[in-house]
Parts: sequence; C-alpha cells; structure tokens
Amino acid sequence: MTKTRTELTAYAGLLGSIVAAALVLAAPGHPLALVGALMLACVPGGAAVMCWIDSGENTAQAGLTVVVSLSLFALASAIMIWAAAWQPRALLARAAIGAVSCTVRLRRRVTR
Repeated sequence: MTKTRTELTAYAGLLGSIVAAALVLAAPGHPLALVGALMLACVPGGAAVMCWIDSGENTAQAGLTVVVSLSLFALASAIMIWAAAWQPRALLARAAIGAVSCTVRLRRRVTR
C-alpha cells in the first residue's frame, strides 16, 4: 500500500516539528539551534495546512508546504512586532500546532 501525498506531508510535518523544537530548545546559542530555527520556519506551519490539501504533484506539495510555512512564520513575526510583543518562544507554538494538525490527519486516515 502506498502512502498518499497528504499522509507523507503529515509524517514530514510531525517529524519536522519535533526535531525543530528539540534543536531550538536543547542547543541554544549553538549552530544546531540555527538549523532548528530554519526547520521551524520551513516545515511545521505549511505541513499543518498541506497535510489536508493534496496538490496533485509531489514537487508542488513539497514546495507549497515550504511557501505556506514561510508565509505563516512571516505573518506571525510581523504581528508580534507590530503589537510590540515580540516573543521568539511563542514561535515554538507553531511546532506544537503543526504536530497536532499532522497527528489528527494521520489518525483520521487510520480510522477510515
């Protein structure tokens, strides 16, 4: 049985969320934290959305996941800056939201 694009996106989002949060929290001030921050900006938010939407093509699914994630990251950052409430750790909530969305998507597939 092959996995659908949305399932693979959900698995990637779940794994990316966990690894990104772990790197950012476990290695502050270390180059690995930068890798985690980049993963946090590029994976969880887009995967949380794209695990529910099938784009019809593998490369389009991956590209849209990155673009949506970067857009959501920029939007969240802009709102915090405009509200004068810059809290970088609040951006870690995106990892949790992405993991929850991807987990729900995977559980829905299993129950069908």
